[in-house]
Amino acid sequence: MSQHVIRSITPDEAAIYRRDGVVQLRGVLSLRAVNQLRGAIDAALHTSVDSASAYDLTRLVKAIDDDDLDSLNDLCDGQYDIKVIAELVKASGAQTLRDDDADSTGAYHLDSGVAARLRAFKDFCLNTSLGELAGGIMSCDQIRFYDDQIFVKEPGCLERTAYHQDSTYFHLEGDQTCVMWIPVDPANEVTGAIRYLRGSHKWGVDYKPNVFVAATPFPNAEGEELPDQDTLDNDPRVVQFECEPGDVIIHHYKTVHGAGGNHHQYQVRRAASLRYCGEDMRYLHRPYAPPQAHHTHNLEDGDPIETDCFPLIWSRPDQAEAA
Repeated sequence: MSQHVIRSITPDEAAIYRRDGVVQLRGVLSLRAVNQLRGAIDAALHTSVDSASAYDLTRLVKAIDDDDLDSLNDLCDGQYDIKVIAELVKASGAQTLRDDDADSTGAYHLDSGVAARLRAFKDFCLNTSLGELAGGIMSCDQIRFYDDQIFVKEPGCLERTAYHQDSTYFHLEGDQTCVMWIPVDPANEVTGAIRYLRGSHKWGVDYKPNVFVAATPFPNAEGEELPDQDTLDNDPRVVQFECEPGDVIIHHYKTVHGAGGNHHQYQVRRAASLRYCGEDMRYLHRPYAPPQAHHTHNLEDGDPIETDCFPLIWSRPDQAEAA
């Protein structure tokens, strides 16, 4: 493998992924890789003022709950118009999602397209043999890097992440896309590890994307409504993994998932979400999906995503030789 990825996918892990739409890979990253990613996430947080897609979602929730939407006036010209999202949640009558009624003492940070602006983060996404892991888990011949996000829940952050399905946030169609959720801190029920609805990738259903801090869909979103959050929480098919740095959770991009808040007094929960695509993926513009200004290409619906915007990072050895 490499100095970063220290073992290969096992046949059992690949079978679990196909069956459940999610699998935990224990101890697959080296300490060097974890430290590299941790440093890159921290650098992203420290330079978030330079990002058009970095947000403090706790601030958004507080403005909605306090009916103080004017406090968001300075957040109207980034990837999202945050005040419009707040108005949308208020108009829908939906509740913001928190684990209890207390105010958060820590913040919920999100940033997208970090690889497009930070070289260290890009190097991790493209040059650490993660493409080989993706190829092994999906039985692909080639792997392209599609996109990324980081999620940071500080100690005492009570905001939940609404259950959702990644596929309707992406301008993609096909089957061979996986998402790697890579924590650089211990992730468990206390710190807010993700919950996955096993088998939901096989339902053949597209669900409307929502705004994360509430179950409110984006305007004009296409698809079906997800069951309510409590119903999903209590579904016996939901699984939550306890993770240590070095573990990677891989889920199919149509697997339904969500997360709770971080109830730990001292432990932050930092993680990267990296998206990798196989050769069957095609471009599909979804007008309601979040805009991605860093995606610069001329693809049309139905085109293979064969562009420098989504770089080829791994090929099966026999495929590479044939090329």
